Amino acid sequence: MRQRKPLIFILLATLLFSGCVKNGTSSDKSTALNNSSSANGNKATSGKNTTQTAMADFFLPDGSKAHFEGEGNEFAELDIEVARLIENYVVIHENNGGSIVRYVYKIEEDTIQVLDNITVGTKKDVPSKEEMDAMKPIGIYLKMPFEKGVSFDKWTIIDIDATVETPYKKFEHAIVIEMKDKDFVNRKYLVEGYGEVKRESVMQVEGEEDFVVTSKLKLVDK
Repeated sequence: MRQRKPLIFILLATLLFSGCVKNGTSSDKSTALNNSSSANGNKATSGKNTTQTAMADFFLPDGSKAHFEGEGNEFAELDIEVARLIENYVVIHENNGGSIVRYVYKIEEDTIQVLDNITVGTKKDVPSKEEMDAMKPIGIYLKMPFEKGVSFDKWTIIDIDATVETPYKKFEHAIVIEMKDKDFVNRKYLVEGYGEVKRESVMQVEGEEDFVVTSKLKLVDK
């Protein structure tokens, strides 16, 4: 069984780094809707003043491209393109070398909703405003208040002032969100003005070293 665990983890990590989608279809929307409907944010401590923080600042500007250095998995190396052609909507195309995943986000005052994430082959299309207006949330990407212990969907904020080393630069004041399961932990590191600068998946195997897969920001073209 121990020998099978790394293979299982590689599959789980691949799902994280490729957007957890099926070919040509969205993720399980009913499950995500149930998660988001119950994710109003748990009470927490050790917060900071976030009144001056805009949720839109957790994405790169329109037309930006970024490259992430990957370690531990062939799908951890990423290229992303950002489109912000319509107010309050962000479309990101993420290429992991095996597929291109299109994410659609809606920016609200204190929440970033996930509206869609599908594999799109090689076509990097952007939905029309009418199409995005008709989309229903399938999950929550990020939610205020930025306080340790606040939870949304399967994620929990575990740090609001982290230092993150990446090939691109050293970031301060990163927000770290975490998803935990029995045998693995997924983390995302988000920085105002950039959004995600690092992803990390860690599998704990009894009697062995942790198996780690990471994507770290290396290049940005704004």
